[in-house]
Amino acid sequence: MQFDPVLVSDWLTLTARHFPDKIALVSKGQRLTYCQVDEKSTNLASALVLTGFKKGDRAVICLDNSPEAVISIYGILKAGGVFTVIDPKSPWPVINSIIADSRARLLITARRKLYEGDGPQFSTADSQLIIVDGHKSSPRHYPKALIFEGLTEKLDASIALPCLLENDLACLIYTSGSSGKPKGIICTHHNMVTAARSIIQYLGNTKDDIVLDVLPLSFDYGLYQVIMCFMFGGTVVLESSFAYVQDILAAIDKEKVTGFPLIPSVSAMLLKLKKFPAAKLKSLRYITNTGAAWPVSHIRHFRQFLPQVKLYSMYGLSECKRVSYLPPELIDEYPDSVGIPMPNLEVAIVDGRGSPVPVGKPGQLIVRGPTVMQGYWRDEKLTKKVFRPGRYPEERWLQTGDVFRQDENGLLYYVGRRDRQIKSFGHRINLSEIERVIAGFDGLTEVAAIPVPDEIGGEVVGVLVVAKKEKKITEDQIKQFCRQYLEPYKVPRQVWLVESLPKTGHGKIDYKKLVNSLKTLEKGPETGQKKTTAIRSGGENRRRFKGLDDH
Repeated sequence: MQFDPVLVSDWLTLTARHFPDKIALVSKGQRLTYCQVDEKSTNLASALVLTGFKKGDRAVICLDNSPEAVISIYGILKAGGVFTVIDPKSPWPVINSIIADSRARLLITARRKLYEGDGPQFSTADSQLIIVDGHKSSPRHYPKALIFEGLTEKLDASIALPCLLENDLACLIYTSGSSGKPKGIICTHHNMVTAARSIIQYLGNTKDDIVLDVLPLSFDYGLYQVIMCFMFGGTVVLESSFAYVQDILAAIDKEKVTGFPLIPSVSAMLLKLKKFPAAKLKSLRYITNTGAAWPVSHIRHFRQFLPQVKLYSMYGLSECKRVSYLPPELIDEYPDSVGIPMPNLEVAIVDGRGSPVPVGKPGQLIVRGPTVMQGYWRDEKLTKKVFRPGRYPEERWLQTGDVFRQDENGLLYYVGRRDRQIKSFGHRINLSEIERVIAGFDGLTEVAAIPVPDEIGGEVVGVLVVAKKEKKITEDQIKQFCRQYLEPYKVPRQVWLVESLPKTGHGKIDYKKLVNSLKTLEKGPETGQKKTTAIRSGGENRRRFKGLDDH
């Protein structure tokens, strides 16, 4: 009798047994079979155990999307460890704060990263550094460091790997909290396998699927593309960045990609091209979106240009991976909905007292199910705050902090984050609502609403919009459009036409940077009108925006 594996790493081993010579991973010019990925990760696990790495030890992976990052994830899991992936573009103070908080005793990173800033700082004497770069010798400043490539080679001795249960920890996913301090989300093997299985079920994935993953593995949306592919036996094409749209299109065309997970900033990049590249995307079977609300205008354009492709508008959060998806056959009729709860998950919308709200009324979304995290790492107070008890001792509801409504058909609609609400002249306004309305203006690719201080009203709405290059759009046109669809107190007081918006490492709009850079949106000396300027991520416009990259 065949039983499904219960560990994330066991799924790789099972798939390698069924399809040993099938290409599992395409990345950095390499094409690795399932057998190769499984063997290399087992060898790494054995080497880690030999160094004293124990069951439950935490390990930080600070690498870009690469074969080494994937092998590290599975090697750490096979050794009984708990992995955390950090974006290598993060500065050392951020990386070291996560190393300290997780009490990691292992760091895997690239040699070049060691020479940025002050380098890694471990809190324990037995901590280990592993370097990826192909060199055979350790750097002079880190003589005890091990070289990754040697650890993935076949060992002579047979090393016994730890025995694990599905309730053992597998991963800590660090995400920024409202205070700015990263918080570690605790995920077990059971959490991750269950979430992946549910998503695979509604996407209808098979071994014939080839998935392009341009999202960082530090982002759970990007991480799960690998985990899911290795479960259903597909191929994952792992790119290191989504910044270069032509590289994305070339990879889809060359590898005959069938699945394309994206976020709104990626769809905006495609829609900003002079001609939509439908011919390059002809192999696609489906496209998914999560991480941020998919603008209805984006959905409609994709439906127009790619009518044969199934579009999945989804909603999730790192604390439970995924919550809902909209069946593709409903996307034309309900493009602003994020659909129904995914398999094996229950949701409810409640008021401040925890009572269910009537149909159509907004309230906080709460969820329960086996995909929900165990809690926040070393933060019992915050863990207790986000959970509410259920009917049974082990039943808990996760309070998402997101405002939703549900229609008479049971479809869910994202209203916005509770912490993105402002109080303006006594009225409570959700900035996400403003963004969704303005995104319906023809010719826009991105919208960001931010609070603007006001001496009388406290705060008013300001919006930054990115338009297609061929569109001539004015501030007055945006405001007039808003007056047609928004109450007067919600109409933006200030509108800026910009060339681009700053992004986080996960490709989401960086609202903190926008708010902190309000001073760069200068007013004209006489007319009081705002100057049309460009906000660029990565410091591309330093001279025009002094101090933008200082925040």
